Amino acid sequence: MRPILAALTAMILLVAVGCAITTRHQIDAHIILDIRHIQQQAEGIVDYIDGRTDTLPSMETSNANNVSWRENLRRTLFPVAHAQQQYRDQSPRVTELANRMRERRPEINAYKAQGYVGEDNRGYLVIRDHDDLRDEDLREEVQEAVSEENNDRRNLYREIVRLNQDANATMGDVERVFAQTYLMRANSGEYFQLPPRGRDFDAFANSAKGRALDEDDLRPGAWVQIP
Repeated sequence: MRPILAALTAMILLVAVGCAITTRHQIDAHIILDIRHIQQQAEGIVDYIDGRTDTLPSMETSNANNVSWRENLRRTLFPVAHAQQQYRDQSPRVTELANRMRERRPEINAYKAQGYVGEDNRGYLVIRDHDDLRDEDLREEVQEAVSEENNDRRNLYREIVRLNQDANATMGDVERVFAQTYLMRANSGEYFQLPPRGRDFDAFANSAKGRALDEDDLRPGAWVQIP
């Protein structure tokens, strides 16, 4: 009797461990999928801000294509409520912020090209130590533009966190994704802070822009001028 109980116990433990491993893999895959969804949102928004497209991407939540039968039934029975949810998912707030950033883009691009500001690895602008900015009027002008831009970026990131709350997205996740998006689109002569050590840094280091940098400059967290 005891050998049979021992065998049954062992089988139960093996099944439990297998389920735990499977669940963990499913969680890891879900996290990667959700991050990719945020990356797609970021790419589309930056395309719009840069003037590459005249339409913003859909801001549906990351699990929009994985709908349960209960949710499908709710949408059928309550179409008005579903339409209201879709409107919220499109986020007028994203549209408002992206439009302001789009209007400001030529001014920001000019300051970046002149070396007055750089992009840090959290998705925000930083004023650099530049001789021209000793002029108080110019420095005040640049500071005002940078402050407005960073404020809009911060609010945009917060809105994207809200839209992706089902994916447990954090402010840090969204900041990192946008910082990487800006970095991979960097123009020659602009200043950027490289990502910390990890996947984002490796992706940049293996890109054409990363390979063009001197080895001494290609360090996690370093400020560099894009060749």
